[in-house]
Amino acid sequence: MRPQLPQLIPSEICLECPVCCRFPDKQAALSPFFFPEERSLAEALPTKGSFRGPGASKAGLVACGHGFACSFFNPEDHTCLVYEARPLDCSMYPAVVMHSREHDKMLLGADTKCPALGRPSVAARLGNYLDSIQRYLGSATLSSLIRKYPQFISEFQEEVVEVRELSLGKA
Repeated sequence: MRPQLPQLIPSEICLECPVCCRFPDKQAALSPFFFPEERSLAEALPTKGSFRGPGASKAGLVACGHGFACSFFNPEDHTCLVYEARPLDCSMYPAVVMHSREHDKMLLGADTKCPALGRPSVAARLGNYLDSIQRYLGSATLSSLIRKYPQFISEFQEEVVEVRELSLGKA
């Protein structure tokens, strides 16, 4: 298994968050993506979370408040039921990998829906964090995995800032 990435947002801030792990609709494209190895690790844990179906790569979403939440999210204490096996998609958040508007480039940036980005202490570290994520995703192992599973790349999002082009090299 890949090592977990360091978090940009301290856990105590994440645990207060009213946004993370929640989505406006049940088929939200931005629900967490699990690579096959990550899915296997999550399924091996004694949790009640689910995926969108047999062999699906996306976490299932369940009704929560005025919308939906990741099925691995515990709304009572804002924790993740598979935290120790959470997917890359979650561990690098608020960094997101997305297609450009024209679908001709792959981009890396930070999702401004994360309220912690408004904190000066977090915002000051964002550029360096995205640089480290960019290097990590550019490694031969990760870039090959992303090329094999392009569903990891989300659609273009207007709310993403500090955008930079991401190159995964050649297959």
